[in-house]
Amino acid sequence: MGNPTHFSLEVPKRAHQLLRDLYEQLGDSEGTKLPLKATFLLSVSMPIVILPIERILKYKRNPNEVHMNDAVLNARLADAVDRAIDLEAKVHEAKFFMGPWQHATLEKGSGFPNLAADGLPEDIAQQLDSPDAVEDARNLSANRFCKILRNALAHGGVLYLDQHGRSRSGAPVRRFAFVSTNSPNNPTKLHFLRIKMADYRAFLQRWVDWLNEEAIEEILAEGLGLEAPEAEAEIIPEEAAKAVVE
Repeated sequence: MGNPTHFSLEVPKRAHQLLRDLYEQLGDSEGTKLPLKATFLLSVSMPIVILPIERILKYKRNPNEVHMNDAVLNARLADAVDRAIDLEAKVHEAKFFMGPWQHATLEKGSGFPNLAADGLPEDIAQQLDSPDAVEDARNLSANRFCKILRNALAHGGVLYLDQHGRSRSGAPVRRFAFVSTNSPNNPTKLHFLRIKMADYRAFLQRWVDWLNEEAIEEILAEGLGLEAPEAEAEIIPEEAAKAVVE
């Protein structure tokens, strides 16, 4: 593959191909060998999620900014991204959504805790354990959901969690928590999105499929050489899902 013609479409597709081809080749912890599955999954997901938001949605909504504008390269895809990441519509209605995710918030009060030092607060973990947390995530606006995910990935707001969704040093990683403030200026709360690794991997599959499905007719018409998306629904067997660890 050479230089991408449509960076925010082709690079996520290439990143996802790396995930499909290499993920299962990474072993779990063995002697002095570092376990890398969670780190690889998280690293590969960054361009998959961030690029369409930064290089399509940003410029679709701010057309006067032009220095990295992929929105003009495929009007069909740009309209679809803008429409899907709706300011008000619930995220579970979006074509790219796949869960279950869990959502909770933490008011700032006298100050935010240092999550880097203390990990996920137990009271937040308990909120996320509630069935209401799944509904809260589903009912976030698509815009808010994508902002939380984008901000967490772009600014290092990610926590590695064990199978119970807690921060526990040395434990195999089974879940992620994505953390973002509600506003870049004078934030008043933190948003937490928690998900199992296997479910996050399935979400990334759906996200890339969505981009391909929305773009493919115009892409083919312009002769960019991408094949039509096939049904790639990657079913992770129960045994494999249990073994998805860092």
